[in-house]
Amino acid sequence: MTEQRQRPARFTDRIVMLGVNGGPVVGPDEAKPALALVVNDAVYLVDCGLDTPRQLVRAGLGFAGIRNVFITHHHLDHTSGLPGLLLHGWTARPPLPPVDIWGPPGTKQKATNLLAGFGDEIALFESGGGFGAFMAPDGHDIEVPPDRAVVPVMEDANVRVDATRVFHGPEVANAYAYRFTVKGTGKVVVFSGDTAAHDANLAAIAKGCDVLVHETQDNSAIERIAAELPFPRGEELKKHLFEAHSSVLDLPAVALAAQAKKLVFSHYTPVAQPPSTWLALAVPAAEAVGYEGEIIAPNALDVIPL
Repeated sequence: MTEQRQRPARFTDRIVMLGVNGGPVVGPDEAKPALALVVNDAVYLVDCGLDTPRQLVRAGLGFAGIRNVFITHHHLDHTSGLPGLLLHGWTARPPLPPVDIWGPPGTKQKATNLLAGFGDEIALFESGGGFGAFMAPDGHDIEVPPDRAVVPVMEDANVRVDATRVFHGPEVANAYAYRFTVKGTGKVVVFSGDTAAHDANLAAIAKGCDVLVHETQDNSAIERIAAELPFPRGEELKKHLFEAHSSVLDLPAVALAAQAKKLVFSHYTPVAQPPSTWLALAVPAAEAVGYEGEIIAPNALDVIPL
């Protein structure tokens, strides 16, 4: 069970943790949720928080390998980087190719309206910037019936992608987890999105996976933060975070039930704690339930080889 600190320049197939900090409040040293699965130099983005374009550059991935973006749900910390991805990806060298955006209902409309108000900027660069014609993204609404655990999303030469519905609070009508099966190796990577722990659908889609990338929360820190807020805001925040997110203490049991070979933390809440703190909480919990897989608490830009 190790804290992942190395940032190797390149692996053939890998996960790049572009952004691992949850929540809509911007901090000085944080990157919002964005995870990149890289297979044969194709980049599959899961969520696209505010910092995603810059993190892609910092990671050395750039934009040319991105053709698909998968949104887990419509909270803004998971989507606010989309306009920057499209605009600055278009002006990159080499540029972002035409992109498909997949996600819960509302994604198609979001893709259509993402750049409303940027018409002047696009037209100016099309005519005088040497960037060519801007290609609007295609949006796809993924419909997951309440009575179906897993639905297929898309498939290409590298991966097969499936989705399931997870619980992220009663106010979020549609929140998804994604399962990627890498065709060349048979490796399976599951991204939980934001979800309460021990979600039955997540357990089903993650069964036997090689890597489970799961959101994590320190409930004891949430108690302290809520206590500092005036009533009833503190109690309302605590209720939402406790019922809609996953305690770090529960995640080894989640990984054990899924028979996941490796558990990788993401979407840290709250964010003002180093990865070593999360491991210090998780290791005793893993020992208590008998989970023997590797546990990784990554920093932003860390690389997880497959």
